[in-house]
Amino acid sequence: MKIILILVIAILFLYSWPSNSQTNNLRLKEPVYGNLFFKTPSAEYNKADIPFSWYLAAIINPMLVIEDKRVFFGLTKEISAGVFPYGRLALEYSYIFRSYNTSHLRFSYNYDVILEAGDFVGIIASPGAGYFTDTKNEGWFVQGSVGALLGPGEPLMFNPYLKYRHTFIKDPAKSNINDISLGVGFAFFF
Repeated sequence: MKIILILVIAILFLYSWPSNSQTNNLRLKEPVYGNLFFKTPSAEYNKADIPFSWYLAAIINPMLVIEDKRVFFGLTKEISAGVFPYGRLALEYSYIFRSYNTSHLRFSYNYDVILEAGDFVGIIASPGAGYFTDTKNEGWFVQGSVGALLGPGEPLMFNPYLKYRHTFIKDPAKSNINDISLGVGFAFFF
């Protein structure tokens, strides 16, 4: 199961990476400007015209953490910033309700792939990878999320999502970590 998830994330990432012919201009089936999903008359834009965006989790999101064959409940909060279509850098803090290693800190890169675009709703997938620490252990992780961007457009959109992550711990004596989170956030476009 883990290998299949990693392969799916890698394929999405490689499939969505812009080719050399796309480096000067952005061409999408659904034309974009100012935000991700709202149509305008022209289908081609210079990447410099695409806005900077912030992503901020609207609430503290719930998560389930599976470690050492036990399940723990936690709460997580993520803040990220990026420029579409280059991706986002994110910082995430999670608090796990248990007696040891209660804090997880992650730094990641996420690449947003538009799966479906409409006038009010867009479906988005986001593969990503990054660094993990809980002050006792460290490692790296791969993650994937699927969600929607909802709203009337700039400067604010609502983003519900479901995220799965697998963390590889460097110490071979320690267990790897899986977690699933259900989140809600806001995307701000500038």
